[in-house]
Amino acid sequence: MVQLQQERAQGKQQLMQAALRLVTGSRSLGSLGLRELAREAGLNPNTFYRHFGSLDELGLALIQDVSSQLREPLRALRREAARRARANGPIGPMLLGVDLGRGRLVCKETVSLYFRFVVDNPGAFILGVRELHGASPVLRAALRTMMDAFAGDMAEDLLELELLAGLEREKVRRLSSLISRYLFQASLDYLEQVEGRAALSAQAEEMIIDLFSGASLLHSLDRAP
Repeated sequence: MVQLQQERAQGKQQLMQAALRLVTGSRSLGSLGLRELAREAGLNPNTFYRHFGSLDELGLALIQDVSSQLREPLRALRREAARRARANGPIGPMLLGVDLGRGRLVCKETVSLYFRFVVDNPGAFILGVRELHGASPVLRAALRTMMDAFAGDMAEDLLELELLAGLEREKVRRLSSLISRYLFQASLDYLEQVEGRAALSAQAEEMIIDLFSGASLLHSLDRAP
């Protein structure tokens, strides 16, 4: 029984990795043939349905795999960067409730980790961005849910770490959602523009700081007598 479970788990992983290899060009997951996929995985062509009920189910497994690998490390790094910044004392100015010094450090480290993960898992992000606008409503919904989960984590951490004093929770949540979607969409540019990666990373960091600084400014103006 244990051996059978191990074989099934291995076969499942082989199919997932095969799908990522096949879609790194210009193909969508839905365009893959089951025999082609099994052949790429080194499995018997008739074994696909032993592991997945459909291509959508395979896609859902890939999305869950990316989320489980990246979500907690991002949160842990965000908290650790904020802790280090607080322990080292003030490292920059405050702007209307935005701790720019700590914010920049946290932003820089989390953006860097995110893009390193993109480079280490190119097929997953190529597949994800493509399927976000693809034909499968199941995968589109799953990807939106994944981005919403990352945004929720970000908002919760920013509020808990007191990086955005004064901003309402719902506004922080909306801004975090914009950032989550921006970073996800930017992953393809980061993969393709190897020489421009440093600039893309810096651009993402500035965009995030500008969004929260601007929101804090508007919040301050709205509350002014």
